Amino acid sequence: MRTLVEQTTKAVRHWFDQLAPLDEANRLPRRKDVYTLMGGANAASWIERPERPAVLVGTQDMLLSRALMRGYASSRALWPMEFALLHEDAQWVFDEVQLMDAGRATSAQLEAFRQAESARTADADISSRRPSRSLWVSATLDPGWLKTVDHTEPQSVVRIDPLEDGRLARLARATKQLRRSQVAPASSKKEDVKAYIRDLAEAVLGAHRHGRMTLVIVNRVDRARNLHEALAKGIGTQGQPPPTLALIHSRFRPLDREREMAKVTNNSNPCGRIVVATQAIEAGVDISAAVLFTEVAPWSSMVQRFGRANRYAEHPEPDGADVRWIDLLQAIHDGTGSEKHAENLAAPYTVSELASARERLAGMTDVAPVHLPPPDDLESPRRVIRRKDLDDLFDTDPDLTGFDVDVSAYVRDTDDTDIRVFWRDLSVADDELPRPRREELCAVSIGVARDWLGKLRKQESGNNLVFQRDPQWCRNNGASTTAPIGWSPFRDQPWPGLVLLADLKAGGYLDSSGFTGDPKHVPNPVAPDDLALPTDADGGPGSQASSAPAETEGHDEDHMSQIDAVVSLDDHLQHVMAEVGGLCRGLDIEPSVRAVLNRAARWHDVGKAHDIFQDTMCRGLGDQEVASATLLAKTVGRARHSRPYFRHELASALAFLAHAGWSRDADLIAYLIAAHHGKVRMNLRALPRESAPKDEGRATARFARGVWEGDELPPLDLEGNEHWSGGPLLLSVMELGYDEITHESWTERTRDLLERFGPFHLAWLETVLRIADWRASAKERKGIYDAR
Repeated sequence: MRTLVEQTTKAVRHWFDQLAPLDEANRLPRRKDVYTLMGGANAASWIERPERPAVLVGTQDMLLSRALMRGYASSRALWPMEFALLHEDAQWVFDEVQLMDAGRATSAQLEAFRQAESARTADADISSRRPSRSLWVSATLDPGWLKTVDHTEPQSVVRIDPLEDGRLARLARATKQLRRSQVAPASSKKEDVKAYIRDLAEAVLGAHRHGRMTLVIVNRVDRARNLHEALAKGIGTQGQPPPTLALIHSRFRPLDREREMAKVTNNSNPCGRIVVATQAIEAGVDISAAVLFTEVAPWSSMVQRFGRANRYAEHPEPDGADVRWIDLLQAIHDGTGSEKHAENLAAPYTVSELASARERLAGMTDVAPVHLPPPDDLESPRRVIRRKDLDDLFDTDPDLTGFDVDVSAYVRDTDDTDIRVFWRDLSVADDELPRPRREELCAVSIGVARDWLGKLRKQESGNNLVFQRDPQWCRNNGASTTAPIGWSPFRDQPWPGLVLLADLKAGGYLDSSGFTGDPKHVPNPVAPDDLALPTDADGGPGSQASSAPAETEGHDEDHMSQIDAVVSLDDHLQHVMAEVGGLCRGLDIEPSVRAVLNRAARWHDVGKAHDIFQDTMCRGLGDQEVASATLLAKTVGRARHSRPYFRHELASALAFLAHAGWSRDADLIAYLIAAHHGKVRMNLRALPRESAPKDEGRATARFARGVWEGDELPPLDLEGNEHWSGGPLLLSVMELGYDEITHESWTERTRDLLERFGPFHLAWLETVLRIADWRASAKERKGIYDAR
């Protein structure tokens, strides 16, 4: 859960602050090496320093989607890098295994794939991989839960008996008196739910202990918002200093959620705190309540909720904590309710799940850990990822309709996973919008988002208020009258991981309540000052200057070549080779792999010698003068390529393959060259909107990603006594089947590399080269090489 992510990150940073004076060799992470893994424009910061030890803290959705190379709220171009660094040299820790549903089987399968890949590559004498391991943690873990079709039951199990440790025994026996609340909804009718919320607010205010925390957990965000509003009105009529009132759920923007969590953790108010929350608070959040109200939920969730009461045994016997459970199924058991109303009240859970928990609760009077029955057996996952599925996900190109493989079934057992929404004032936007920062992104369940979008589409202008990133947009397309630059109106049904841009006029959000779905609720845009990366003072990931570029979806966008500095192609190639050398030393990469990466760096930008690219660079010079014979890799101002969708890295790869005589021994280096921006990888085909050449005599020429067959690259002298002799680029390699000149196709070559090196190591190799390119570009922007 997101709330636990932030608490855990804060705790881990504190641990490393305490350890730093003892770590003279600088082998442990520092505060700046602890990252909260979120989506948004600053999501790449944790990737930049793979040679440093680091700790990543993230939700199940954010981490597992990246481990499947479909990172939610992440740029497509970053998917391979995130995938690589989460599978090489990583120690996974999965907390609360019993709550992971589909993610539990996925975590076990991925561990099995990594172990099998390590054994296979060792037998094949392929360069050594960095091993990774998984640790699953739970107070109620059954090792059999982790047995899957490819993963055996763990042989190494560490158990801790809390009753054998004095401090843990005290916590395990901490009294938590349980009783059924007198408040319950009569039905799911609007008026009955409204009465239930009113009565519950009165009960909560009556039960609150002065100076303590009262926690109320309900199962739905709308009920949490309404209860929070009712409590705010009730507190205002009591005529005495009020307790602090906080609202916690998963549908806040991070800045607003952090404001509410600050209220939860700040116990300075002598009148205490009342916290209204959803499931977002239950999974391990480190708080302790004297009074707990909770709607009935599945048993595993109830156990988690009980853990938020008298957590530190600070409320002694005989009273301990006051725990009251709310029977959402009371009406149907009394014979006054219907099955339909029971299903509506039980959502997002099922009636059978609540009925099972209800039976257990009926006979209990104390829910201290020592009194809790063993956990239920967990259901088998609906779908289990297999190795072929993972290999298919290695291809990050969307299909011809623009859609991707949906990995949500491998992440959670639910049909209602999240999208992300951010709001901007589009009435003042006349240029390309900055990418969203994590501080702006609000998670919204697909069902709720679908209802909100439906309301907007009934409005006259609703179709032009919400937008998705256009993966085939290029600057030559020009500005649209119906969408911001680089975006297109969203008219489909949402899917997990989608990021939507909303005009402020679309509404749907209140800073105090989070996402409401009401178009009348217009949010305040996140101020630019709030979007700054954290500074060294708070130890966030921005405490070091970031070299990660703003990776974008557009196929002809190349921000790394427009850096407010002029850099020659020769210099840039040397800079990237130097950064590859530094990374290889820092990562202790063996000599044979260093040679591969070094040669890929030497050739990676040869395609920038193309006339199309050089024309773009020259038009970006402005008033600066450069010798006419100088080939440029970087320029000052923004300029668009005169040929849509042009990708210089494809031209580089084609030149290298031609230089190597189209040898299969050149495949790996050619792949690394092509993949160094994450936009040309497994497939080589023209994009759906890409047009055939219109030049006289070239109408039948092959074309892909802005490169036309027959395009000439001038001769180049390279480091290491290598020389590109110049000549036309051939694209017959994009055709399936055998060709007399280029031999096997690009598809056959890349599929063979995937089988030979495996997805984890192949992605890791392309990541090392890309990070070296990032670092060189960042230093060029700052003039560091000039200063030397």
